[in-house]
Amino acid sequence: MAVDTTMYVHKSTLGLVKVVCTRAGLKRNRAIVLLLKGAMTDRALKAAIGRAIRYQGRDRKDNWRTVHVRLREDEADYFKDLRNVLKLSVSLILAIAARRYLAELVRKAKQGEKMDNYPFSHYVLSREEQEDGMIFWKICWGFPEHPEHHFRL
Repeated sequence: MAVDTTMYVHKSTLGLVKVVCTRAGLKRNRAIVLLLKGAMTDRALKAAIGRAIRYQGRDRKDNWRTVHVRLREDEADYFKDLRNVLKLSVSLILAIAARRYLAELVRKAKQGEKMDNYPFSHYVLSREEQEDGMIFWKICWGFPEHPEHHFRL
């Protein structure tokens, strides 16, 4: 089932997304999803603890656009997790991704490479409670070959 949502995107970021669409022959929704998926595997984006979600810098109201996006259910969960782990709004993650991965997406499209080399095809959320009262949440983007090594079954 699809999840319909909106993002508040700066015109400059939207311009970069348009470049990806034009040069790679993608629809806007697909380009946005591919850019966000690129951020999921970027080791340079570090997890943040103990701070509020960071949003894009302020600018004049006419420089912002509301963009409608349709995500698969698992993609919506992945991107919410990414937001909470990085402590960045999804719109800010998109802005970063558009600047970092634009050239790579265009290159892959021009060379006929598979655009979505996204390794995650499952989503597992596990809650484990220890005898001492500690609670552990495990979020798994993908499904391990031996789940019994990672989760109590």
